[in-house]
Amino acid sequence: MRLNSYFYKDTKSDWMSHLSENFLKGAKDYRYLLDRNYPQKSIVKLVGDRYQLRSVERTMLFRGIGSHEKSKLRKQKIIVELPVQAVIYIDGYNAIRTVGSYLSGKTVFVSTDGFLRDAAEMHRSTLREKILTQTLNLLFDYLLDNKVRKLTVFLDQPISKSGELASNLNKLINENRFYGEATTVHSPDHHLKKVEEGIVCTADSVIIDECKVPVFDLARAILESKYQPAFIDFTTLPD
Repeated sequence: MRLNSYFYKDTKSDWMSHLSENFLKGAKDYRYLLDRNYPQKSIVKLVGDRYQLRSVERTMLFRGIGSHEKSKLRKQKIIVELPVQAVIYIDGYNAIRTVGSYLSGKTVFVSTDGFLRDAAEMHRSTLREKILTQTLNLLFDYLLDNKVRKLTVFLDQPISKSGELASNLNKLINENRFYGEATTVHSPDHHLKKVEEGIVCTADSVIIDECKVPVFDLARAILESKYQPAFIDFTTLPD
């Protein structure tokens, strides 16, 4: 069974039919242990080994299943659409890689906290040029359609070609007459956690947990505005 063929098609489907038979059992056990504050990395291995889950399914547990309490708190920070003339701060690689993963046919899913994430485990790797170009075009089409007033894009400085990506983003910002900039910083998390006005665009749980302002899932909004994606949706995960 191939997961990739499912995630890129634009029709609704029963998402559980595209995971291994043991995944639901594993997800229930995993969340039970999270709710009781067991260490996350340890229980991914414990549950993954117990139910013989594949690598992608273990990543989906780690990034997609949160405790009931944390999921509830994160959902309270979500805004479902951008207000006109919004001032936004974008977690650059987070949004770009999630959209790029979808366009590449890789695994993306809605987590229990309502945010879209991927299981591609790209980390410090970069998207293929064609996919990156398509992703950036989708990004700026969305920002233009939603009349964003100002944007700041933070990119991880240690990641290869971040400077080049920042230059490309700044070119698009200027061409589309936005006010703002793309900049490389050592830790985007640090800057995004400190934002006190405007809207932060990320699906990074560490940032969301400490964010002082509303959070918008930019990648999910872009994909849902352009396609009709049949995301696996863990918000419907049975208890």
